[in-house]
Amino acid sequence: MSDLASTKSNSVSRWLQTISTYDFCPEFSAKVRRFLYHPFGVLMLAALAALACGLFLHAQGFILCGGILAVILLGVIWPWLAMRGVVAHLAFDRQRTSESDAVEVRLTLHNRLPWSAWGIAVRDGFGDDQPVAGIASAPRRRTALCRWTFQPLRRGVYPLITPRITTGFPFGLWDNARSVTVDTPLIVWPMTLPVGPVPLVSGNRQVEGNVSRNKVGSNGDVLGVRPYRRGDSPRRIHWAQSARHDRLIVCELQSNARPVIQLVLDADSRSHVTNDSREWAIRIVASLAKGWLQSGAMIGVTWGDVEFEASSGLPHLHRILDALAAIPDQSNKPLADVLACPKCRGFRDGLQVIVTTDIGITNMDHRSDEQRWIVLQSKAFDDNALSPLITVQPWLLIDSIERIPTLLQGGWREAQHGS
Repeated sequence: MSDLASTKSNSVSRWLQTISTYDFCPEFSAKVRRFLYHPFGVLMLAALAALACGLFLHAQGFILCGGILAVILLGVIWPWLAMRGVVAHLAFDRQRTSESDAVEVRLTLHNRLPWSAWGIAVRDGFGDDQPVAGIASAPRRRTALCRWTFQPLRRGVYPLITPRITTGFPFGLWDNARSVTVDTPLIVWPMTLPVGPVPLVSGNRQVEGNVSRNKVGSNGDVLGVRPYRRGDSPRRIHWAQSARHDRLIVCELQSNARPVIQLVLDADSRSHVTNDSREWAIRIVASLAKGWLQSGAMIGVTWGDVEFEASSGLPHLHRILDALAAIPDQSNKPLADVLACPKCRGFRDGLQVIVTTDIGITNMDHRSDEQRWIVLQSKAFDDNALSPLITVQPWLLIDSIERIPTLLQGGWREAQHGS
């Protein structure tokens, strides 16, 4: 009986301990903790304690309460007055950059008031809760120029949200903030890596251009000879062979052609085990678009509801990279729906390269010989992830983050043996 009573007593004690430590309102508790751990909350509790002493113990408690309230009032009014006449403008030294490239940021502070603003900090907009920069003071009735270096570690359009200048001087009890005007946002492109040669595009799925391919055309190097056909240029007649065979023989010339490639990005956040996997998929698409455009190919890109027709040139590359930089963190259009859109379903001009994961490729069938699948394995980005069965033969399998630069340069057949 004693053992049974002891067991029941221990159970009740554990139950009471669980009830006493369980947080029934976590959001409210978090707000209370932030208030109590802040100097403003500490002073308010001190003022209430002094008021209680004045009411129940001695009248001198009212003097102490009044002194604490005066400090609180000064700590709130001073920052508010200091920021009334401060106007801030923020600018970058360039309009576009890439991940991890250093950029100079310029902040212009104009103070119209006859007193200085002290202890100014720049917050928000740069991907961190911590202050971006600190300025000692904004002199009275003057304009101050501040510079610092910003190194974006992730693609995007910066500032991500409207930045603010704040000050809590002199006591740090309350931060008064003013919005900062941004002259021109900074577009941070995804990081790009060198890639291998343009894959072979079979048949006649090419357009005329300036990249020499092993295809008969009207200019380029001589591939061979053939009998004259009506309409051939006299300049292409091979006179020595014509005299030998007693009939007109013309030269077959190499075609200068541009292969047409459509890049399809699986930006669905549900296809990626981590955000790092999604970012690397975006970087891979950016790398292929940049490398193959510079090699003379015509590149089209599509993801979600965004579609770029196949084109070429530096402005086209800038438009693609700008759009990739602005992809939102949450995108829920499945890859199957992207491939079913008219632009993808009706693509017949060349090669279609699809960048996805082993999760996004699940239950998808190989639809065409002109499709190439670049598959990112989930285990490469999360050791605890379970990689599903891949139902499509990958053209390029990304099985390690460290190997991505090597795989992009020589991971497929054309890169290993040449186009």
